[in-house]
Amino acid sequence: MENAKLSKSAAVIDRILKILQGFAIAGVIVSAIFIPLTLILGKKIIADASSLELGVVTLKLAGDMSAYLDEGSIKLSIVCTLVCLMVISAAVWFCFRVLREVLTPMKAGNPFARGIARRIRRLAWTVLIGGGIAEFASVLAEIFETRAYHMERLLNPDRIASVAYGFSIDLWFVIAALVLFFLSFIFRYGEELQREADETL
Repeated sequence: MENAKLSKSAAVIDRILKILQGFAIAGVIVSAIFIPLTLILGKKIIADASSLELGVVTLKLAGDMSAYLDEGSIKLSIVCTLVCLMVISAAVWFCFRVLREVLTPMKAGNPFARGIARRIRRLAWTVLIGGGIAEFASVLAEIFETRAYHMERLLNPDRIASVAYGFSIDLWFVIAALVLFFLSFIFRYGEELQREADETL
């Protein structure tokens, strides 16, 4: 009875992951299409970059944006953001693929089949490496965006002594990878127990 429930649940989750894989592929394709468009449409991008976010404050800029913005830096910022989205989408697609491989024996009612721990470790490495690349691209995008705006023209030099930037790195991917590595050890132990039970029978 429990194996039947497991098989049914695994089959439903597998179908959902298959659909989500399609969305992840779409994310990669859309990001890849917008990268060359970003490099081509320079003036249009500057015209749209008429606001600057400073924490909880958003500045609406007036007049000719080319006087306040560096076209190359804005382009690089957007390209880095798109690369970040592309890496995340590709990593998500691969993670869903590995999860579907993990679900394959579960659909047959065997949650501790040989090889599941190895696949979960592969999932952990994907989260760790993909998350690191995405976070690096995200920080680069922020750096290029801050360099794009000529602050000395936007701010009153008589009132502002200096401008400092602070960048933060989110380490969510490290924690997620550690959890997955821990799960892989649990499943490896389960695989050993399953193997010993099969040999006993």
